Amino acid sequence: MRKYALLALLLVCQPVAAHSPLLFCYELQEKSTLKNSLGVGLEQIFEFQARVVSDALDSLAMPYQLQRLPWRRCLAAVSRGELDGAIGVGWTAERDSAYHFPRSQLELDPSKRLLHLNYSIYTRYDSTLQWDGQQLTGIQHGLAAPKGYVAEQRLQQLGVWRELDTALDSGIDLVLKHRLDGYVLPDEVAAAQLKGHSEADKIRKLEPRFMAQPLYLVLSRKSSKLDDERRAQLWQQIELSREKLLGQHSQQSTPEQH
Repeated sequence: MRKYALLALLLVCQPVAAHSPLLFCYELQEKSTLKNSLGVGLEQIFEFQARVVSDALDSLAMPYQLQRLPWRRCLAAVSRGELDGAIGVGWTAERDSAYHFPRSQLELDPSKRLLHLNYSIYTRYDSTLQWDGQQLTGIQHGLAAPKGYVAEQRLQQLGVWRELDTALDSGIDLVLKHRLDGYVLPDEVAAAQLKGHSEADKIRKLEPRFMAQPLYLVLSRKSSKLDDERRAQLWQQIELSREKLLGQHSQQSTPEQH
């Protein structure tokens, strides 16, 4: 009897983290956004990144759950340690203090990215807006980017950001209506949005690109479910899973071009 009681006690005392699934979040778009071409382009990126993470976790036999949340809520939950990680996060110094990013010799390791996206400024052909890679000129109304994205922060740093109503879906349409001078988007998303757009011929992309950004699976600094070794294994597998999935779709349109 004492033997079974001791066994029961040992089972109760085992760390919960050893049996608890890892909890990850990625971006959930508003239903209204999903109905337009901007939403479709973003959704392709979100889903590809989630598939890479799922494939990596399955390969390592790590139990997990994925959930979708509005982007800012997702990041906040991971910062507080309520969730273990977030999918598709660009690096900033502020985020680095809240999340573990993959590193090599203390430097950020872009080989462990989920995707690498190029962002450009899209404006009207008749706009006076110009971008030389350092400064923007010819501004009348301001520029915007999808809410919560690093591109939005950079526009703020340049002093040209204009806040948008959360109910507004398409920055490109606001550019066409002369309510914005330009809108910053990943090139793949802009291509999806402009494809078939009735006024696509009125929009031009400014060169050089506005910014380039690797997106990562980040892990909460307040979660203890993965130690340094397991985090490193997961990010290593992310690289392998990404290349595998890109290879499977090499004959189709993929979110990342090599």
